[in-house]
Amino acid sequence: MGSPNQCRGWCGRTALGVGLSLAAAPHAPAQPAAPPPPRMYAPATPQPAQPAPAAPRPTTYPIDLPTALRLADANNPTVGVARARVREAVAQLDRARVAWIPNLSFGPTVFYHDGVDQNRRGDIFTVARGNYTLGVGPTMRVEVSDALYLPLVARQHVRAADEHARAATNNIQLDVAVAYLDLMELHGLMAINADILDRTEQILRAAQLGAKAGLNKTAADVNRAATEVNLRREEGIVLRGRTDAAAARLARLLLLDPTVELTPFEVAVVPVTLVPGEYTLEQLVQTALLARPEVVVAQAGVAAADALVRQAKMAPLLPRVQGEFIFGGLSGGRGNDFSPLQSQYNTGVALVWNFENFGLGNAATVRGRRAGQDAAVFRLRETEALVSSQVVEAAQTSAARFETLEPAQEAVRQAQEMYRKFREASFGVVGAKAQFDALEPLTAVQALNAARVQYLQQVVEFNRSQFRLYTAIGQPPLGGFNCAVPHPVDVPAVPGTPAAPPKLPDPRPAPAVPPAKP
Repeated sequence: MGSPNQCRGWCGRTALGVGLSLAAAPHAPAQPAAPPPPRMYAPATPQPAQPAPAAPRPTTYPIDLPTALRLADANNPTVGVARARVREAVAQLDRARVAWIPNLSFGPTVFYHDGVDQNRRGDIFTVARGNYTLGVGPTMRVEVSDALYLPLVARQHVRAADEHARAATNNIQLDVAVAYLDLMELHGLMAINADILDRTEQILRAAQLGAKAGLNKTAADVNRAATEVNLRREEGIVLRGRTDAAAARLARLLLLDPTVELTPFEVAVVPVTLVPGEYTLEQLVQTALLARPEVVVAQAGVAAADALVRQAKMAPLLPRVQGEFIFGGLSGGRGNDFSPLQSQYNTGVALVWNFENFGLGNAATVRGRRAGQDAAVFRLRETEALVSSQVVEAAQTSAARFETLEPAQEAVRQAQEMYRKFREASFGVVGAKAQFDALEPLTAVQALNAARVQYLQQVVEFNRSQFRLYTAIGQPPLGGFNCAVPHPVDVPAVPGTPAAPPKLPDPRPAPAVPPAKP
């Protein structure tokens, strides 16, 4: 809200700017004014500007948090990709398990030679000959070390992919919970804005009546109140846009039609505890290290690296098994005179031990895989440190936010009382000079707005920190509704809503879902 001094400064700068513009014009000797040319057409009648057409409001759909979390679990593409990776890893495990099973090979072979040839005695001669064969049978070529150890590696990859999918699910559910709380906060801010706007409009009407009666303390009281009213209207427009954007972000996470405006089903905004406060930080950290999927993914990486090291060590000692049994027919002869197709079969088995580069290559492979194993161990330690810090950070933030709730409520109480007193004194024209003073009630309204906004933000941020803490200890946010405890408060966070709901939304029954994104 600008002061009279600021207004005078702005007006002075404006007048000064106009004066400088006129002074900067080039001076020319006075010339007699030329008569205007005769008007050849009628002057155009100014037309009022047409207002821009208002955009149609999208269809609204109320949604509660459990429904949003279930939709995220079913529809989100990130979760779908992670689960597809699990199926891919399972297929690779199945492939590794059947390495011992021979391949089935079949097909024809055609050969023809015309020209100089050499027999086994070394004689050179000219001949035209050819043959074709048709065979079918099992063949195999198996590295025993691969057949023994690669299934172990593939099993750890399945474990890692499965836990990675669980981590993706938890993270997406957390993103949805935070986006839903963002939407609730913005709707609460809109309610606060509407209440504050109503109060400022009352002050403006009182200032206008006081101006007509000559009872205003200053001539700028109406301007001061009108400024506050327009600032609140501007704030409401901005909040409306932010709310629409938040609804679109939530629809994107749920893969819903973005033209459907999602609105929170819950009316009251109250603090909700998902993780009881009696647990110590050490207990929460230990729970997270045992339950977080990211830790299990890192552990699976260490186990897979260990299996690869053992395979590299055993590879020179384990043979490669080669074998085939081909049954079919052979036809051949000189020139184009081929004999009838006659049956034949070929069989053979071989065991081959291989020392790469006289064993030096095998030793290098072992060293490389040991380095990979060390890297996997370091990644595990890094993940454990990250998980521990996330748990402590979320727990400390949640505790601090909870402690702010009481002073935030008291600030709202005091601001409401201050507004009541100023309103009674100013609107009733009570004072030594019996004058209306718009500054005092406007100051109270601004303080009430700041206190309510701060209180709402503290409640919503506490709920965000609880969801972050619940996810940080390895639990899916959707499961938090089974242990969620709402905390009744004396002062509602949103004007005109109850201080506490009778119960939290039931996460089990699923209401109708909005249309999916086309």
